[in-house]
Amino acid sequence: MIAQQQGLNVYANNIANVNTIGYKPLRPSFAECIYTLQHPPREEWQTGHGQYLSKTDLMWGQGGLVLSDQPLDFALPNEDFFMTMDRYGNTYLTRDGRFNISQMVDTEEWVLVNGFGDFVLDNEGNRIVIPFLMSEPRKEMSRDAEGNIIEIRLLPEFETTDIDVNALRDMVGVYSVPNNWGLDQAENNRFIVTERSGEAVANPTAEKLAGVYEQSAVDLAGDMVRIIETQRSYQFNAKLVQVSDEIMKTVNNLR
Repeated sequence: MIAQQQGLNVYANNIANVNTIGYKPLRPSFAECIYTLQHPPREEWQTGHGQYLSKTDLMWGQGGLVLSDQPLDFALPNEDFFMTMDRYGNTYLTRDGRFNISQMVDTEEWVLVNGFGDFVLDNEGNRIVIPFLMSEPRKEMSRDAEGNIIEIRLLPEFETTDIDVNALRDMVGVYSVPNNWGLDQAENNRFIVTERSGEAVANPTAEKLAGVYEQSAVDLAGDMVRIIETQRSYQFNAKLVQVSDEIMKTVNNLR
C-alpha cells in the first residue's frame, strides 16, 4: 500500500505539471521485497512481502513545439539544455526557454534572464548582454536662404530599443551531458548535474529555435490510466489487509 501511494504521488506530480514549459515526467519503477521460507524442509514454499519503489526515471521524450512569435522564446529540438545561474553563482540546466530581459543596477546593462530571475549563460558560461539594433544611417542637409543645399552631414548611428533577435539567438548557450538519465530534477523547472550524468559541456553547433517554446512532455492520457490502475491496486491491497486481519482474529478466537 505504501508503494502504491508513492507511485500515485509520482503520477499526480506529472499531471500537475502538464502545463509546465519543458517539463520532463518521471516514471516510477517498483521491485519485489524479500521472500521467506514458510516451511524450511520445503524450500519451494516461499512467501513474498510486497513491493517497494526502487527508483524514478526521467522520461526524455520531446515535448510539443509551439510557435509563439515572441523574440525571447527559445526551444531545443534535441536532448540538450540551456544553462542558468542564480544570484549565488549556482548553475543549473533547464529546458524552459521562455526568457525575459532585466536591467543590471550597477552597470545599467540589459541582460537575459529566465522567469525566476536567473541569468541565462552563453557557451563560455558568461551572462548574456542583450544586443540591440542600430538605427539606419541618416543624412542632415543645411540650406541657405534661397533653399540651396550648402552642407550634407551624416548623423551618427544610435542604439534602438529593438532587440537584435538573430544576434541574441547566436549568443544563447546550449549544453549537453554524457548521460541525461543521471541528472537530478530540481524545483523551478531545473536539473542538477551529478556524477552519474557527467559534466555539462557547451555544444555551439546544437540547433536552437527562436520564437518557439517546448510544451510539457507529460502523456496526460497515459498517466490518467496509470493513476486509475494504481488506485485500484491500492484498494485491493487495503481490502486484503482487512481480510487478513479478520482471518487472524477468527483464528485467535478459536484458540
